[in-house]
Amino acid sequence: MQGQEPVYVHFSEKNGLPDKEFYDLFEDSKGFIWVCADKGLFRYNGKNYKSYSNNLQRALSVFNAQEDHLGRIWCNNVSGQFFYTENNELQLFADLSKELRGQLAEFIIKKEYLWVFAYYKTYKINLKTKKIEYTHSLPRKIKGAPFVFKDAIYFGSIDSIYSITPKNNINRIVPVGLPFKDKSGKKIGVDQAIIFKIDSTLFFRQKRNGINRFFHINKKKKEVNVINGFEAIARERIYHQFENNNEIWFATGTGVWVYEYKKQSFKLKKRFLKKNDVTKIVKDNDANYWFTTLNDGIYVIPNINIEKATISNENKNISSLDVINDSTLVFGNTKGNIGFYNTKTDSISIIDLPTKDRVSVLKYFPSKNTVFISKDFGGFTFNMKSFELNKISGLSTAKSLTILNNKKLLYTSNSGVNISDETGLNNVVIDKDQGGKRTYTSYYNTTNKSVYIAYVDNLLRYDSLWNSKPIRYNNKSIDVKSITKTTNGVIWVSTFKDGVIGIKNDSIIHHYSIENGLTSNKIGMVKADHNQLWITLDNSIQLLDIKTKKIQTLTKREGVVSYDISGIEILKNKVYFSSNEGLFSINKEQPFKNENPEVYFNTVEINESDTLIASNYSLKYDQNAIKIGFNVNGFLYNQKRKYNYRLKGFNNQWLTTDQGANSVKYNSLPAGKYTFEVQPIIDEKFDVNKIKAIDFTINKPFWKTWWFILGIFVFFIGSTILYFRKKIKKDKKERLTELEKISLEKELISINLTALRSQMNPHFIFNALNSIQDLILKQDTDASYDYIVLFAQLVRNTLVYSSQDFISIDKELDFLNVYLQLEKLRFGDDFNYTIHFDEKESLEVPSLLIQPFIENALVHGLMHKAGKKELHIVFSFAKNVLQCTITDNGIGRVKSTEISNRQGNHHKSFALNAIEKRLEIFKKQYAENIGYVIEDLYENEIAKGTKVILTMPYKNRF
Repeated sequence: MQGQEPVYVHFSEKNGLPDKEFYDLFEDSKGFIWVCADKGLFRYNGKNYKSYSNNLQRALSVFNAQEDHLGRIWCNNVSGQFFYTENNELQLFADLSKELRGQLAEFIIKKEYLWVFAYYKTYKINLKTKKIEYTHSLPRKIKGAPFVFKDAIYFGSIDSIYSITPKNNINRIVPVGLPFKDKSGKKIGVDQAIIFKIDSTLFFRQKRNGINRFFHINKKKKEVNVINGFEAIARERIYHQFENNNEIWFATGTGVWVYEYKKQSFKLKKRFLKKNDVTKIVKDNDANYWFTTLNDGIYVIPNINIEKATISNENKNISSLDVINDSTLVFGNTKGNIGFYNTKTDSISIIDLPTKDRVSVLKYFPSKNTVFISKDFGGFTFNMKSFELNKISGLSTAKSLTILNNKKLLYTSNSGVNISDETGLNNVVIDKDQGGKRTYTSYYNTTNKSVYIAYVDNLLRYDSLWNSKPIRYNNKSIDVKSITKTTNGVIWVSTFKDGVIGIKNDSIIHHYSIENGLTSNKIGMVKADHNQLWITLDNSIQLLDIKTKKIQTLTKREGVVSYDISGIEILKNKVYFSSNEGLFSINKEQPFKNENPEVYFNTVEINESDTLIASNYSLKYDQNAIKIGFNVNGFLYNQKRKYNYRLKGFNNQWLTTDQGANSVKYNSLPAGKYTFEVQPIIDEKFDVNKIKAIDFTINKPFWKTWWFILGIFVFFIGSTILYFRKKIKKDKKERLTELEKISLEKELISINLTALRSQMNPHFIFNALNSIQDLILKQDTDASYDYIVLFAQLVRNTLVYSSQDFISIDKELDFLNVYLQLEKLRFGDDFNYTIHFDEKESLEVPSLLIQPFIENALVHGLMHKAGKKELHIVFSFAKNVLQCTITDNGIGRVKSTEISNRQGNHHKSFALNAIEKRLEIFKKQYAENIGYVIEDLYENEIAKGTKVILTMPYKNRF
């Protein structure tokens, strides 16, 4: 039994695992990993874990994850509840707690039915109606777990094997026929029968009296036969079995046991995870192997063909490696010891050397059966037959040890090249020109007996007579780190920073770099295997097929332990690599996995809000912050790999994400049509078939749409036309208004002249001059003088004011006062008047507007009245309205009309016609309620006078 351990990746709570106790694991059709744990059901997408629970769930722990034909994931718990996932939530399907009574039942989904297997009954439940349509009972007969094979479901009881046909019928196919009592008549403890298969052959296992027994099911003969070879796990607690090609893997309380099935018999092949309770084994679509445990999380084997030797941490930092025979390797480490590794038994023997300085290089000399050991500060030989360790001088700090013609040992170091045997170094100078130059490596070509030595500044080939020839590339020296030869005779050298170079007949015929398939130009070691070349780089291990030029790659994601490789050796079907992390091997037969990652979109955020994932979106102009998440459901893909992506319509160039990044965000995208494309990167290759896309359109804002722009254009043209039409109309109106104003002003001037003539009529002038004459005749000089002055003042103001539209109210009051004083001279002492205005506003009023009304009151109202004659003039200003009230106690308009008719005077008195026209003009100019009202005053139906209320325009002086 080979004891090498596969290379694992361990998931625990420290690196994000949601639990440490797991019962089941399952990969669905989309590549999601579902785990049933003590804390519930979880889905793993290669990067994150999503928890699923239900409010009605009575126990967190769930079991038996599986997928139905609709893509729903099912599980159950010990409380008899059965759940399925839908719309990213865990839904309760059925509660069979009364039927199961605390049993953790096995179950399986078959088309439209749920089959539940309890200890004593099997239930058939319709998925649509949720009703139990059928119950199968076997009293005291324990049911086993269901097993699907060729569209039928198999399960076992303690005495028979049954099948559920495609038509959902239960048939007994094979009786077990095993006794229930031993020879002494004592009852045998029998557990449920667990069915499994290898290829097309059915088997089952069953615990009988605590011992695991294995049987072959012969359906044709309807019998079971005992199978031997499982003695090692007879008393193990078996949780699960897993078929892998012609192997059956058992998950047990002491790890994984792998049995190989050959020639109708089983043989233990290997064991691993020996310290763990392994509960489930699953191989996913990427050929990763998953192992759940009861108390130590989850383990994953990314590549079953990469195994690690069991070496203690103290001795695992290996600095040199060589082959002893087809099953033994020898290595030296940085602790100064050497070790022998048996590849068949996975056993190691460590030889402690006298000094603890690093082993720089060791080489096994077959003809002498001796290992030559170069250390940093000395050298030793170890005889494989006598196990004697001897010190050898001059062998310290070697860069390479090469056997020449199976007779001598070529030693290269930091200070030159020498030849030695088991007795010590011979001071043979092989190349005087190279002096004490530093070397890196050497290689002996047995075909033509030439030697290649890599110096610090050149690569030289020496013939059998030690004549040297430099080998250059593009007329430049080659910095070589490792040398090997393939079967076709090509010498291959690894370089520090220029990739891998192939040499034949001292000429460069091949050059491999990142330009034609390598993952890096920084090369470690190269090792030929017939016409294949193993290459270690600073970021991978690659295999080059010389004939096809095909390059395949392994990385830490696939299980490579380390890139710091110190040696490569090939034994049979395995390639061994020594490193700072120990010794590991790669199976040559199937070292590489065919990856088929499928990318999908898992999140779409619009303006930082999650939205449902769709293939096409139509968005508003302000919905332009887009974040798109994508993923590959694969082990460690997002931690180790990258994606190509682009946004067509924005930037058609392909871009690459950072390692581990699986989302892209675009801020403030302009309006337009876009297609986001993404694809996983596999070995730096571009595969059109792997591209996934989402289309979305960001619509223009309404003010940038064609219909809005057309509408604005039409509106602008219409508005312009309307504006100019209105402007023309307005201009025309203004011209008409201006002409009307000019006409009104002319008419107003004419009216003012008429008013002037009316106020200066001969009758008034004659009366005024008569009154002054009477005063002069009476020799009343002072009075006559005063009245002459008043008369002159009145005439002058009348002439001045008649040319002005408005005068201050103070001037108007003075003008009226002068006029009334002259009238009082005519009327005598019986005539009294008052003028009242006590407002503080500084106003301007139309000139000479009030005097005709006062004159009218005197002539028509007071002149014919006997006795006291009263005239009162009151100005009032309230609510922005200016009024003048003229009140007399004359004879009234009726008697005045009668007198005028007797005298034959039928024309309208004085200047009232002119005043009315003037008021009409003001009314048009100021658009206000301007005019006058005449009221007749009566007392006991007897006329007591007349009141005139004049509403006039005004202006504020300040």
